[in-house]
Amino acid sequence: MQTTLQGIELSVAILMDDMNSAKDVASALRQHNILAHHYQSLDEFWVACSIQIPDLTIVDVTKMSQGSIQFRTHPKVQDNSLAYAFFSKDSTKILLQSTLGLNPVGYLHSDISLNAQIMSLVSRRANDIKNHKEKMELESRIQRLQARSQRLISERSDAEEFRAHFEFMRNLCAEIEDEATKQDFTTSLMSKLEMWEGIDGYGLYELNQNGQKLIAPEVSKRKYHPFPSLWLGQENTQGIEPFAQEMAAQVANDLFEIDPVSLRIHAGSSNPELLLFVSFREERMMNFPWDVLESMLSSSYRRLKLYQQMPHYSYQFLPMWEALDNMDRMQKGGIDADMRIVALSLIPLTEVAKKRTNNKFFWSAFFNDFFLQLSGRLQKSTKLSLFGPWHVLFFIPKENVETETQMLQNFIKQFSYWKFFEDNSQILSEEMLPILKLIPASSSHYLRIFEKEFSDLNVEEEGKRLMKLARTDAKRLTI
Repeated sequence: MQTTLQGIELSVAILMDDMNSAKDVASALRQHNILAHHYQSLDEFWVACSIQIPDLTIVDVTKMSQGSIQFRTHPKVQDNSLAYAFFSKDSTKILLQSTLGLNPVGYLHSDISLNAQIMSLVSRRANDIKNHKEKMELESRIQRLQARSQRLISERSDAEEFRAHFEFMRNLCAEIEDEATKQDFTTSLMSKLEMWEGIDGYGLYELNQNGQKLIAPEVSKRKYHPFPSLWLGQENTQGIEPFAQEMAAQVANDLFEIDPVSLRIHAGSSNPELLLFVSFREERMMNFPWDVLESMLSSSYRRLKLYQQMPHYSYQFLPMWEALDNMDRMQKGGIDADMRIVALSLIPLTEVAKKRTNNKFFWSAFFNDFFLQLSGRLQKSTKLSLFGPWHVLFFIPKENVETETQMLQNFIKQFSYWKFFEDNSQILSEEMLPILKLIPASSSHYLRIFEKEFSDLNVEEEGKRLMKLARTDAKRLTI
């Protein structure tokens, strides 16, 4: 049975065959308000102890064994979870030798001091239990504090890691955004992904100009995975629709050795305008906040689109007739003229577009993208003039000619002309790069160059044919 001693509940069991001795022990325990449970046989105690362990067991040395059962082999004795004391009398004290090798909490001897012995044993056992509980509580508190400390350390580590990731993403997007004002967003994005050490590969899809096809840049880079073009069978007017996203994801999963992370980059439509797939092997990249990067790249893409919709340097554009006047004024100035003229011929591109009658070329989209990107790169002191869809003339201050010409050469090599053909796979081998050259400051000289280029393209013959048709029509109208 259980009672309370100095705030500690004690359950005591007596394993004793001698009823008189058992009564003496029980009487002494009752003085401490402890009611003990009495067992006369070892096997009975064995079973009861397996169900519930008493806080203290007083064992008569005569009960150390019963048949094949031995007290010392009980599992609770073996693992030291049973607290026990041995009781002996003068007639049985010789049996104490059977307790050798065991670890009792005390020994009791039947004499006049039995009450005092039991009082001391019970008090000591109560203190042991109290100390054990306090120890367990302290250990539990230490474990809670350690767990909290580890959690705080982990949270701080996670916060530091996220802060580092965020700083990296902010710088990455800022650099992409800055470069994208001078070239297209896709090219800028790819150049930064190529330098990202944490990733192994990447690829991307975007819609072509009529929204009926997913296309990928045809470039050769170390980490870049070129994707095949995908005909969608219907026009995607609000970005890349879900069914097209699934098609793109399937292609990406097939081409990458490890399933890539998918980033859907929006620029204002309800669906993404750009699908980016990134593959990595480093375990630390599993915790990278890809969703945050997706959001930040989308923000950069939207800002770039808004920037491109704004008018840029409209005062830099000269009407064609004014440009011809400027040439003649510069001719009079001779070598002292403060401007130089660079001509950009788009005729190779227009010839390819003209020949590909079954492969639509999106003229307006090309014009907008080409000159929006170009205006972001030109210095404000440079003027330009358009001579139809064939020529662009740049009037450049002579001190800037070298740097501006180098910029133009790089720009015309990097620009993605293929994006503006309905089926870009048909024109990859075509020679369509514009031609850049320095020309003299003379309107008549320029016009001769202009005429010669058209003569080389048999434009004169086509003009004569049209004039002949016009005269024939005029005669018919006269008749």
